[in-house]
Amino acid sequence: MASVGTLFPAEKGQDIILDVLAKPPWQQRNWRLTLYGDGPNRDILERLVSRLKLQDRVSFAGYVAVDKIWRENHILVMPSRIEGMPLAIVEAMWCGRPVVATNVGGNLDLVRDGATGFLAEAAVPECFGSALERMWAERNRLRELGQRAAASVREFMPNDPVGIFAAKVLSLAKLPH
Repeated sequence: MASVGTLFPAEKGQDIILDVLAKPPWQQRNWRLTLYGDGPNRDILERLVSRLKLQDRVSFAGYVAVDKIWRENHILVMPSRIEGMPLAIVEAMWCGRPVVATNVGGNLDLVRDGATGFLAEAAVPECFGSALERMWAERNRLRELGQRAAASVREFMPNDPVGIFAAKVLSLAKLPH
């Protein structure tokens, strides 16, 4: 599992996923979580991982290229309390990875519960834990869900958003392409 974003639990909710993973039945399951990114609360999250005795399963990777993240992880977990339209979800789905996310901000526009990932009703451990349990029950279908996620996000996002944006800027500036 990967959590991608600023290490700022007040918004990104990394404390929620850590709380869920520290409880039964997750203690007996085979899983790993890598937190990608950096932020003002990395030290707080590192202490929380230690206090919850998750050091053998949770690691901090800092900033890493998107393709490397999705070569090494099967699912994105986004327990955010606050979101806009999260690029991390778009990137994960583009790379064929399903998402477990809270139903905040633009997450509902991207993640179709049970089809491209799993949505938690609220950013609290009980709700996120329920969504994570549904993912675990469907873990043998993660590749299929990821394929659906990739197809779904490609309907939403153009193939070359940077090229399209650059062409529009050039057009507005009346410069030759």
